Amino acid sequence: MVDGARDSADPDSEVGPPARRSLGQLLKVGFLVLVLAFAVYYVWRRHDEIGRAWSQVTVWPVVGSFLASAIAAWSGVPAWRTLLAGLGSPLRLKNAQRVFLTGQLGKYIPGGVWTVVAQAGLAKELNVPRARSGTASLMAILLGVVTASGLGALCLAVAGHQVIGHYWWVLLLAIPLLALLHPDVLVWFGATVSRLTKRNLPLERLTERSLLGAAGWLAGGQVFNGLAFYFLVDSISGHHTNPLLPIGLFALASVAGILVVFAPAGVGPRDAILLLGLSVVTDLGSATLIVLLSRVVLTVVDIALAAAAAGLGRRGRAEVSA
Repeated sequence: MVDGARDSADPDSEVGPPARRSLGQLLKVGFLVLVLAFAVYYVWRRHDEIGRAWSQVTVWPVVGSFLASAIAAWSGVPAWRTLLAGLGSPLRLKNAQRVFLTGQLGKYIPGGVWTVVAQAGLAKELNVPRARSGTASLMAILLGVVTASGLGALCLAVAGHQVIGHYWWVLLLAIPLLALLHPDVLVWFGATVSRLTKRNLPLERLTERSLLGAAGWLAGGQVFNGLAFYFLVDSISGHHTNPLLPIGLFALASVAGILVVFAPAGVGPRDAILLLGLSVVTDLGSATLIVLLSRVVLTVVDIALAAAAAGLGRRGRAEVSA
């Protein structure tokens, strides 16, 4: 990839006229405000049920949820690092942690591109071309969609009959996505999206080993994210649910959160799918509390890991300068 290429993987590239960008930002912020207002109203309407569900909350499942979420969030580091190394810019693990985990906070800003922008800017300080780190971040997102779709489909096909009912066949739509794990298919996909969007999105050909290695880390992280959700479901709902059900439900809900790019950190779409899925196995008060606690756990973990990674980075630079 040419380092100076101005493409959609380069965060400095133009994304449209100022008026169009302003309107887009306004719509994204408006969507977020609408979602939050509806969430506040919904919680207020069901505060009695949520209060009763709160009495079921115990310490250890919440601690387990935090630990599993931390493992899941960190697993993105070796996945992104593997992709970046495959593109020709290997990084030390400590540096990769700082770039990836700090940049992950960008997903809480409406717009869907700020994670890529933040990671590209931080990687640039380590002499990694912006276009290359941007491509690695985009590939990580794409592989996240593929692996989460496959995991969700597999788990719900086995244990999710209560959730998907007669619509189990919808899960078959996830199977074609697995083809994107082949390097040539991924390059073709990038070229196709470039033609459709009329923007340059070059995805360099990686080796099968790099793609499968990154996909393996991401899939493992999604299992731990599902386990974090399961710990909350199992303790609060009062029902000993098959772990595959919450793992699969969380994986597919995460896909929706990623694809709706204007929803910061999947706020709205992901939570709605989780709520609907849980509503068939527990009462709405418990389902609502589980979804809210899951959101709190993930947010706290993201902030804590980003702070820790940034602190390690500052200490490392101080040691070098000394």
